[in-house]
Amino acid sequence: MCRSRFVWAVAAVVVLTASVTAQERESRSPYFDCPYINYFDGDCPQLEQEKARVEPLAEDEQEAPAGSHDPDAQQDWLQEVPEELLPLFPRESLAPDTPVLYQLLLLSPTLKNARRYVRWYSRRMSRIKQAQDLIAVAGREFLAEMALE
Repeated sequence: MCRSRFVWAVAAVVVLTASVTAQERESRSPYFDCPYINYFDGDCPQLEQEKARVEPLAEDEQEAPAGSHDPDAQQDWLQEVPEELLPLFPRESLAPDTPVLYQLLLLSPTLKNARRYVRWYSRRMSRIKQAQDLIAVAGREFLAEMALE
């Protein structure tokens, strides 16, 4: 009896070990691009090996050498655009649920817009406080009913 349990335990360990090592060889994850954590390296080593296996591009499709990249050349077009056309807070940079009055205050910081935002925000906070008070009352009533039962 004891020997059969031992055999089953060893068999289970062997099967589990085989399945884990099989998964490690096929280290593709649907959630992450790279199955390894690289804190100090830029790219995934496995992806670099895959890139090396891909056929090189044709001569007309060759990319420019990495050394000829000029970061200042990319910023030249920004100097030609008037400053008024470059928003400080574009919609894409704000959270999707950013309040409209806050967006308006960021885009046009005037005292009038600040007052409108503060009025809205104080009404919002008082409504949240009112809801919290009602939840506290309902909770006390619930506990009182539970104590009576």
